[in-house]
Parts: sequence; structure tokens; C-alpha cells
Amino acid sequence: MTPLERDNIIRGLSAEEGFAEYGAAEICIMEAERAFLEESVSNGYNADMQYLAKNIHVRENPALLLDGAKSVLCFLAPYKPMIIQERSFPGIASYAYGLDYHKIIKDKLYKICASLRERESDLKYRVFCDSAPVFERAWGVRAGLGFIGKNSFLISKKHGLHTLIGVILINKEVLYGEIEREGCGACRRCIDACPVNAILSPKVIDSRRCISYQTIESRRMRHEEEFPASKGEWMFGCDVCLNACPWSSRGEISSWECFQPLLHGEPGKFITETSDKIWLDMEDDYFNKWFKNSPLMRAGLNKIKENIK
Repeated sequence: MTPLERDNIIRGLSAEEGFAEYGAAEICIMEAERAFLEESVSNGYNADMQYLAKNIHVRENPALLLDGAKSVLCFLAPYKPMIIQERSFPGIASYAYGLDYHKIIKDKLYKICASLRERESDLKYRVFCDSAPVFERAWGVRAGLGFIGKNSFLISKKHGLHTLIGVILINKEVLYGEIEREGCGACRRCIDACPVNAILSPKVIDSRRCISYQTIESRRMRHEEEFPASKGEWMFGCDVCLNACPWSSRGEISSWECFQPLLHGEPGKFITETSDKIWLDMEDDYFNKWFKNSPLMRAGLNKIKENIK
């Protein structure tokens, strides 16, 4: 099978699974990305996310993750919501309105791999979605899917910022994308919009200041943070710099049912329309029952309550 034939098949399978776009890049050493990450870690910008400081040599060279790897396949999963949550409710980042994306995206990627292996029995592959030391956004750039914005998002000129990235490594060659020109120019809306000044300079994020980090990843109480954010409107994540970006208007509403706001309880209340009081009065058994497949499990109920108080 030629690289062109293989690429056409992958492109078709990607569309069948509902991905907004597919692109690929040839395996290479990511020296610049490694240097950028190492400098960020040395400055403490990774906060307590120590996994970012581990296996940096693997991030630099993804060939270490798959023997004989030749190509990095990148897929954009669209999650743009139909309705943005009203700010009168505790804020939830829009990617977390529905089900946890990690398993959903990986399941779709495994289906693509299974279809490819039916055609080529010697295919080797590995599937990733925020599950291994891989520079997903940088590979998205090399695959021609977008550019890195000043807020560090992968920005697609066609699909905007409401996309999540899935990656497959394979031991076969395909057609490779071309790197796009960056599209930020002199714009600094994301930098100016950040209420905690977490975007220190273009593409440089200090996670210690970031609301998303403090409301999800950090295990500290708010007053224990090095740069504590004042009590705000966000209980899980933050979309301020995403919404501030002019490119966020691009892209269609997601057709993926899994990204629609979850219902919980009887007869049912949308996660996006749940009040402070309901969250604060919620018990563990209830939370574990209705949100077991939600990204909110990453933080946990106690953390969510702390974020609201």
C-alpha cells in the first residue's frame, strides 16, 4: 500500500468516526519543544504537575514509544457546545460539560487502528489522548492542523479552539501536512483577558497562577496556593482565554452526543444549570453515581466544594 492510499483510508476512517480534521507528521526529534518545556519546568511554571518534568526524553523522541515508528497521526475531536453556560451558575470549562473525553477519543482511535490492521497485518500502533508523554499540540502543528496561540492552545483556522487532540503512532508512512503560518499577529486579547495574569508572555503559561490548574490539578486549599486566585465564577477549569480569542468563533457546534451537558438526578438537571447550593449540599454517593464518567471526577467533590466556597 502506498503512503497516498494509506492516507486516503485514514482520512475516510477519521471522517466516519466524526473527527473534525486529520493530519499527519513524520517522526522526528522535538528539540525546540524539549528546550521550551525544560525552561518552563526550571522556572516552576509546571506547579505541582511533576509528570511534566518526567520522561522529557520520551516527549522529545516519540519513536521511543513504538518500535519502528514512522508517522504521527493527529485527529481533532470537536466539542464546541450549543449553549454556553450562564455565568449565574458555578463555571465549568466547556470541554467538561459532557463525558470524559479520554476514553471516548481513544476508543475511536482504536477502531481506526483495527480497520487499518485488517488491511495491513504488519501494522504496529499506539494510541494516546493525554495519556503519555507526547507533545500533542506541537504534533498537531507539524501535521498542519493549526498553530499554537499565545494562550498555548492549538488553534485551527477552520475549527477554532474547541477541539481535543488524539494521536496514533504507526510504523507506516503516510502523506504529511505542512506547517501553517501563525495567526495571532499583534492580538493579545487572551493575555489581557486572563484575570490572574497567568499568560506571562506569548505561549508562556505559569500554571501556578492559572485558574484551571488551581480548580482541577492542585491539591492545595485556595489560601495555600503560591498565587491564590480570588474566589471567582469558576468551579472546574476556565474558558476565559479561550473565549477571548477571535478564532474561537470558528468551527461548528459539535455533533458528538458525549460532549452535550450531562443530566444528573431525577427527573434530571443539566450539569451547566446546577446551583452553588446543590453542589455544596451534594453527597459523595450521589456525585459518584451521576458523575462517574465526567471530567469532574478528576477534581473530586471535595475540591469542587472548596472551589465554590
